[in-house]
This record gives sequence, C-alpha cells and structure tokens, in this order.
Amino acid sequence: MENRLLLAFVLSLAVFVGWGYFLAKVQGPMPVQEPVMATKDKQAPAPQDTGSTPSTPSSPQSIQPVAPAPVDSLPEVLIQVSAGKTHFTISNRGGVLKQLQLPRFKSDSGEVIDLIDNPDHLTGALALKANDPEITSILQNANYEPSTTSIVLDENNREGRLTLTLNHPSGLQVIRNYTFRFDDYLVDMSTQISAPSMANRNLQYQVVLGPGMGGKISSQTDYIVFSGATAFANNERTENPPEDIKDTSYFRGDLKWMAFQNKYFGSALIPQQGTKAGIVFKEKDQAFVGLEFESVQSSANAQYLMYAGTKELEILENEGHDLVRLIDYGWFGNKFAFLVKPLLKVLAFFYGLTGNYGWSIIFLTIIIKLLFSPLTHKSFKSMKGMQKVQPYVKIIQERNKDDRQKMNEELLELYKKHKVNPVGGCLPMVLQIPVFIALYHALFFSIELRGAPFIGWIVDLSVADPFYVYPVLMGATMFLQQRLTPSVGDPMQQKIMMFLPIVFTFLFISFPAGLVIYWTVNNMLTITQQYYIYHVSKA
Repeated sequence: MENRLLLAFVLSLAVFVGWGYFLAKVQGPMPVQEPVMATKDKQAPAPQDTGSTPSTPSSPQSIQPVAPAPVDSLPEVLIQVSAGKTHFTISNRGGVLKQLQLPRFKSDSGEVIDLIDNPDHLTGALALKANDPEITSILQNANYEPSTTSIVLDENNREGRLTLTLNHPSGLQVIRNYTFRFDDYLVDMSTQISAPSMANRNLQYQVVLGPGMGGKISSQTDYIVFSGATAFANNERTENPPEDIKDTSYFRGDLKWMAFQNKYFGSALIPQQGTKAGIVFKEKDQAFVGLEFESVQSSANAQYLMYAGTKELEILENEGHDLVRLIDYGWFGNKFAFLVKPLLKVLAFFYGLTGNYGWSIIFLTIIIKLLFSPLTHKSFKSMKGMQKVQPYVKIIQERNKDDRQKMNEELLELYKKHKVNPVGGCLPMVLQIPVFIALYHALFFSIELRGAPFIGWIVDLSVADPFYVYPVLMGATMFLQQRLTPSVGDPMQQKIMMFLPIVFTFLFISFPAGLVIYWTVNNMLTITQQYYIYHVSKA
C-alpha cells in the first residue's frame, strides 16, 4: 500500500509540472469568460445585478461642424524625462508616450526594455479620445505647448512636473499635467478639458493605454502566463485576450486599475477623481485599455495615476492600489499564494545577504528541508520498518489470497505488532506538497530571477540550462535517491519507479535553471538524510 501511495504521489507530481506546458502547447490559451461587470456599448443591454450599467455614447443633435485638426506644420517636440528607474519620451503631439524604458532590464537581444510596442502606428499610449472623431483628431494630432523639454531627476532633485497646454482655434482647451518622482514607477497625472462652445455635443472623453503597453518580452516560460489587457474591479481580476474583445467593455463599481501586463512587467491606469469607468476595446487586432472621464457640458477634469514598471512583489506591495494583483501565479498557484509571498520574501532576504539569487535558492531550500526534517525522518523510518516486515506481508498475502478480509485483518495485526504504518512513509510527503507547489510558482513567476546569474555558464536563472548540466544532475540524484529507498512493491511498480528519473530529466530540460537547482539541491539533501537513517542511525 505504501509503495502504491508513493507511486501515486510521484506520478501526480509529474502530471502537475507537465500539465501547464502541455495545455499551452497543444490547446493554446484557455478561453476567458466575459466579465460580469462588463457590458457592451453597442448592444446596450439592461443593467445587470452586479451594478454595472452600459455606457452608451450619446448621439449628439444639431452638431455644428468643427474643422478637422490636421497635423501641425510645426516640428514635433520630444520631451525627455529621466527618473532613475524609468525613462520617458513624451511627444507634444497629443501628449502621448513614444518610449517608456526601464534601464534596469535588458531584452534577450541586450537592448533596454521598452514597454511601448506600436509598430503599426495605432493610437498612442496615453492618448485622449472623444466620442466624436473630429474632437479625437484634435486631441491626438494637435501640438501641445510643453512647459519644459527635459526633466532629469536624482537624489537631490526628486520630483519634476511637465505641463502640456492646448488652446485650439475651435475653442477646445486642454491642460495635461505629469508629475514624476525619482525611482518611482508611479506617475501622477491630471487632464482638464474645457469646451464651452461645444456644450451641445455631450462630449465624452477617455485616456487610453496601448497597444502593447507591458512590452513583448521573450521568455521560455511565457506559455503559462497571460499577457495583455487586464482589469481589476470589484475584487475580480479579468483577463481580456484580443480574440475575445468584440466591442468596448466597461468596468464599473470598485475599479482599482486597468492594465497591460506580461510575465515580468506591467503598466496600469489607476483612477483617482473624475473618472467613471474602465474600458477595454480593440483597434485593428490590438487591445487597448483606458479610463472614461466624467463629463459635464462637454468638459472634464480627471486625476489618475499611471504605473509602469516591474512586477516585483515588494515594489507592487509598497506602491499600493492593489497593484500586487498584477501578479498572477496561475490557477493552481493562486490557491497557494498565501505561501508564495512569504517564500519570495525569504528569497529576497537571502539575496540581501548573498547578492546572488542562485545561492539564495540554495539557502531557502536548506531552510525548507530543515523545517520538514522531522517529517522526512519519520517517513524514512516508516519505509525502513515496512521493508523489515515485507517478507511476512508476502506470506500473509499468499496464504489468504482467496480471503481478502482475513488477509487485511492479519496485515493490520502485523503492522500493529511491529509498530509500522503502511501510509506513514507517504503522509509526511503529502503534507509537503503545498509548500512545494508554492515554491515552484514563486521561482517560476518571479522576475527577481530574470537575468540573475549563478555560477559558471548559468547567466540567467529564469531560463533553461543551455548545456543541460543541472537537469542531468537532477536526474542522477533522483536515481540515486531511489536506489537508497527500500523497495517494498511488486516488480512492475519498481520498474515504473526506475523510469521516473528519466521522465523528470527530459521534463526539466526546458524548465528555468532556478527551479532545477532547487530540485537538485533538495534531492542531495534528501539523499544525505536517507544515508544517515539507513546506514548510520541505529534508531
């Protein structure tokens, strides 16, 4: 019985670590259900019980035509903002973001990460929109007057402000303020739009993020992580794949943010005052998110924040606004998020001591092994006891092969006499499963490992070992661990167990090196403990 439980545990573990990869490669992304708080503006359905109501653009009557705003003949001015951890390039034409670079991070090609990705020249990031195409043209194509063309922040100059002002001949007046802080991924923003001459138009305004905000960052393990438009409203995180976006979706109620995110980076618009809804829509094949402003007589005054940066746990927690929910550990990992976060913090603590995440993983593995050492010791002693009584078990099974009830009674009496428990070897391991799953996801989704070197040829713990040394070493330690484990099952079960190290070796070839190092070190510690119990200890 014990061997069957052990076999079931190991096979379940193999299914667990391989299922996500299989699902993504064979089936593609999981479909996302339509959010209950989101309704479509074109269909204009009746309000739902969730309190969400559609925001149907009004059809203005007696609109006096306004001349479309051509692109100004004056040259475009690019404002450069260096804020330590971020570098912004903002165009005075529409006040949109041209570049949003994170100097701390490099792409696979060695270039500085840029969260802006707009090769098709669609609507720019932080562009303003209206429910009137002529007004939208003015908002996005007119040249605003910048208060400065360069901001450089440092330890002695920690805050800078940029103001873009537009006084258009049509009577449209716009003031856009951006407040940057040194080494802070949050930007304070406000937008004031005044259109007294257009009060009869019932204009509605939006600020949008997209396309590609969050960046297309290559990763060997992105297949298990959703990348794209995400909303967090009414304590529900809603992912919006482009193929599922048909019309504009509105998110109301307790709206925390509208964001783009991938495995490691994210950008979000956070409503403060003067906003009434979050939006998700699609332009061509690209998804956009945004905030819709409250408007009175075709004028609006809104305050909001923009977060654009890394998805490091500590940073997101310090920034507040529930930005920590940008991090998603997958359906399975989220069930153990209460363990994932403490493990990440312990990992960060050891990094503060060692300055290397590879050694931090090793020390964390040792700590976990020490905490579970009593359970593991009990498990191995139970296996050792089961090995001793195995000859008697076979005799009882052979003698009572036609009477199962009597066989079970005699087996229970045998276990009681020798003080062994047939499930004692597996139960302690089962109790460790939640911790393993939490650590698995902590290492798998952690940006802290991205670009973090260890020793020798391991220059990035977040990607696979290029020479397969650690996967092979992991398989070897797993094989040695099996050789030290007492064999108490039938020959067929033993042969299946012997193939598992090979299966795991090929499975772990594509896994991040940090995960493989954890498993390898854990195996080596287990082997040491097994040797002590079976060959040194007399207990």
